[in-house]
Amino acid sequence: MENKKVKYPIGQQSFEVLRKGEFLYVDKTRFIDKIVTGSQYYFLGRPRRFGKSLFLSTLKCFFEGKRELFKGLYADTMNWDWKPYPVLYLDLNTSKYKEPYELNDVLDRQLREWEEVYDVDVKDTALAQRLATIIRTASLRTGKGVVILVDEYDKPLVNNINNPEQFESYRNALAAVYSNFKSSADYIKLVFLTGVSRFGKLSVFSDLNNLSDISFDEDFAELCGITEKELLENFSEGIKELSKKYQRSQSEEIAELKRNYDGYHFSEECPDIYNPFSLLQVFAKRKYSNYWISSGTPTLLAEQLKRTDADLEEVMHTVCDKSTLEGLDIDNISIEALLYQTGYLTIKNYNDQFSLYYLGLPNEEVKKGFFEYLLLWH
Repeated sequence: MENKKVKYPIGQQSFEVLRKGEFLYVDKTRFIDKIVTGSQYYFLGRPRRFGKSLFLSTLKCFFEGKRELFKGLYADTMNWDWKPYPVLYLDLNTSKYKEPYELNDVLDRQLREWEEVYDVDVKDTALAQRLATIIRTASLRTGKGVVILVDEYDKPLVNNINNPEQFESYRNALAAVYSNFKSSADYIKLVFLTGVSRFGKLSVFSDLNNLSDISFDEDFAELCGITEKELLENFSEGIKELSKKYQRSQSEEIAELKRNYDGYHFSEECPDIYNPFSLLQVFAKRKYSNYWISSGTPTLLAEQLKRTDADLEEVMHTVCDKSTLEGLDIDNISIEALLYQTGYLTIKNYNDQFSLYYLGLPNEEVKKGFFEYLLLWH
């Protein structure tokens, strides 16, 4: 009997579609157990196309009580009652945010949808007040705390980093909206935000002084991306097909995959992480290429490279402290922080005595892209 062909979820960010369509899925649901028994507020920063949206979609399905989608996964073994919670999922990756009205339109459209779902009597016109009413109403009508998931919280800010007036307008609007996460704490079960950049010295999260930033947390280092253990357990068929095509042994093929797409680290003690976007592409197309690099250069990074006098050859082998990497100061943007947060540099080593991170290029794909794409902007 012929083996069933593996379906690779190229570009698929919906957990429900992925599971119902029987696409290959690397089980990351063990991290849900850590989340529901931990903090009330989370932030996770990772480079683009590393699986942040898929994980938020997974959380959404979990809290909506769709247990059938988790059959055979770790989450199905959890001590959980699987009763649905009200979930507010806000995707800020749906617009370019080049015009002053775009953020308001995105937020208004989403609030209207939630107001209809929870039959909210709209008395306010201000976005922040409307969200507060939605959170309170959804909780009281369902008897459950509200789960709030925000994907790419920083997209409106990143796209206007070089437009100070619009940046400030958007920052104020988002700060007002996000302030509800603390003021409505009695009605909230969980808040989970993702993004690429963690803006420091801003009041966007000023009210969330108990926000748990897990971007450098060893317990969550493997949440996005693929470890070698996960590669061997989930992609054996793909490895066989590649080794047959290129007439190499499977161990040689794994070494080639590692050379091209492995090498990311997101904490002091972290196993090598493969780029998931590139892995899925190479297995689906059975061909090596610079998939992640060619899928787009981050606008913020490209614009800053135009303006900087930094020696990029030197930046490729830089040393810095954690505070440099975890935040962005818009008055003095660090190229090292940008390159790390956008995935062009990664942690190569850590000096515990002086609390210093040694950064470098993660793999061959990024090395090629760094010179072919980024240096053109410099």
